[in-house]
Amino acid sequence: MKKSLLLAGTLLLVGLMYQTSVSAQGKPARKKQTIEAKAISTPNADVDKLKRPENEKKPKPEVKSRGDVYGSNYSDIVIDNYTGYYMDIYVEGNFRGTVAPYDKRVTWAIPGNNKLYAKTVFSDGSYLYWGPSYVNTGYSYTWKLTN
Repeated sequence: MKKSLLLAGTLLLVGLMYQTSVSAQGKPARKKQTIEAKAISTPNADVDKLKRPENEKKPKPEVKSRGDVYGSNYSDIVIDNYTGYYMDIYVEGNFRGTVAPYDKRVTWAIPGNNKLYAKTVFSDGSYLYWGPSYVNTGYSYTWKLTN
């Protein structure tokens, strides 16, 4: 009886150790990549089509510091705005938010290849834009935008 309890306890302990080591290996490390882009002032038909939604309220900036913000099937994109302009961010033509001057924001891209644009519109209707930059799923991107 004592031997069978001892054997059952040992098997339980070995099973827990095996399960812990297997679950620690479950999530693969995500690769990181940095993309740098400079402002372009030449008009572009693709950029002309990028429009911010009319009913957009000014959202509170989200503070995301680390880890997979949107999940393992999506690519996290950290936008570093090194300019004095407010920038609207577009992923595959969809508005994803505004980044304040000299600020940072996290957004996401769906699985596959994605096209990124950033756009600053001035009161006279002229604009500056950054992109297109292309990203692929499986990386955590930092997009550095400068003048």
